[in-house]
Amino acid sequence: MDTLTNTLNAIRQQGAQPLNNKVLADCLFRDLRQHGLKDKDIVSLSSELIAQLTNDIKDRAEKIHAADAAAQSAEKLTRTR
Repeated sequence: MDTLTNTLNAIRQQGAQPLNNKVLADCLFRDLRQHGLKDKDIVSLSSELIAQLTNDIKDRAEKIHAADAAAQSAEKLTRTR
């Protein structure tokens, strides 16, 4: 995974440059292959990454919704006083 780490560091050093997902994906794929992962392993890893991202997005959305609900409750309480 040294190549991936080097690529990520190079991207960070570019500052505001947009992340080049193609380069990153190529680098990650090459590293995974070099470490012996087979097709099914890479598909499984990809599925797990998507699942974790989905859960993270869901968790953040729930926190935002809860914060909005709390703010609305506080606003209603302030109006009734």
